[in-house]
Amino acid sequence: MTEVKNLRKIEDFSRKLHEKKDPTHDFSHIKRVIKLCRKLAVSEKCDINLLLVSAYFHGVLNKETEIRKFLKSVGYSDSFIDKVIITVRNSTSGAGTIEEKILHDANLLDVLGAIGIARSFTKGEYEKQTLNETLKILEKI
Repeated sequence: MTEVKNLRKIEDFSRKLHEKKDPTHDFSHIKRVIKLCRKLAVSEKCDINLLLVSAYFHGVLNKETEIRKFLKSVGYSDSFIDKVIITVRNSTSGAGTIEEKILHDANLLDVLGAIGIARSFTKGEYEKQTLNETLKILEKI
């Protein structure tokens, strides 16, 4: 599998963007999503570089200008950067390119099972929800 160009720099930059996120959407979430993306991509024909770079910026498109500037500074073309932004944006729907679908599914898989339950209660505590409020959100998943 092809490795992402400038992976360490991308990781470091992404980690900084996720520092102020709530504990269920911090960089550990991104690391789990990336691990899932790698697993899901094995059986699909996709642009692994586009998928993984996009995964690093999942959840932080409010920093799009910074992301674009950073990716440009490490040598990515404007057209690739546009694809990254579009992939991240469109991954919320689960429709579109294979990279968008894989990122969507990897993010969803991270909210399932024991990790998902733990994330729900952590987020509930972070947002000062009652137990019943948190349980209602879990029922919707």
